[in-house]
Amino acid sequence: MDIEAGLRRPKIDVHAHVSGTEISCDALMASGDPVGVREFWCSRPITGGRIAPHEEVRRQNDDILRAMVLRPDRIQGMCFVIPGHYREALAEVERCLDAGMVGVKLYNQYKISDPAVGPVLALAAERRVPLLEHAGYLTGPEHLSQQPLISHGADFAEASERHPETMLIHAHISGGGDWEWTVRAMRNASPNVFIDVSGSNLDDGQVEFAVAELGASRVLFGSDGTMAGSVGKVLDAALTDEEKEMIFWGNAERILAAQGRKPLHPRSPTERAIS
Repeated sequence: MDIEAGLRRPKIDVHAHVSGTEISCDALMASGDPVGVREFWCSRPITGGRIAPHEEVRRQNDDILRAMVLRPDRIQGMCFVIPGHYREALAEVERCLDAGMVGVKLYNQYKISDPAVGPVLALAAERRVPLLEHAGYLTGPEHLSQQPLISHGADFAEASERHPETMLIHAHISGGGDWEWTVRAMRNASPNVFIDVSGSNLDDGQVEFAVAELGASRVLFGSDGTMAGSVGKVLDAALTDEEKEMIFWGNAERILAAQGRKPLHPRSPTERAIS
C-alpha cells in the first residue's frame, strides 16, 4: 500500500461540522489539507435531542452560510432542521438550498422512520439532495437513555421503503454501538441508502464489512471530526483501488450530479487517471 499516494488522492468529506468563523474554517482546512480533502459538506446541528425554536435552527444554518462565503472553494452546506414543525422545516430547507446548500442534516430529535420526518424526506427527493442523519445501533441502557430516538439501520430501511428516491446517509458507521447490526439492517434497502465511514470507533474491518454488505457504491467518506482515523480506515481496507476511489470521491460526485452540480474542485485528468 502506497500511503503517500493514498493521502494525496482527492477526497470529498460528506460529514463535517464548522461554525461561521475564520478560526473554525481554518481549523477544518488544517485537518483535511494533509490528507487530500478537497471539499467538506458541513452542518451545524443542535444536539442532545433538544427541540429548539426555529429561530435558533435558522441561526445555526446562517453560520454555515457564512462559512460557505468564507471558504467558497472548500465548503458546501448541509441544512439542519427539526422535522416536527414541518412547515418551518420545509421553508428552512428551501431557503438553505436556494442559498446554495447541497443537502439536509437531521440529528436525533426524531427517528428517520417517524412519519413526522416524511415531508422533509419527500422534499429532499424532490430537490434531489442527500439527507444525512445522526445514527447508530446503541444497546446499553446508559446510552439509549441519552439518545432514545437515535436512528439505526432498520429505521433507514423502513424510511427508504416509503421514500425510495430519497438519498439517505446513515452517519458514522463507527459512531457507537453494534455497527455490524446496523449495516446488515440496510442490506436490502433502496440503493439510495448510503453509510459514511466516520466515527471515533476504529474497529478493524468496518469499511470492508460495509462494502461487502452494501456494495462500494453505497459507502461514502466522512470524518465527523475523526479525520486521520476515517482516512486511515479506508486506506488500510482490503479493497480495490476502484472501490476506494468510489468511497473517497466517486459516490459523492454522483450525488452532486443528481442535482446538476459538480465538486468545487473537479479532479484533473491526471488525478482521475491515478484514481
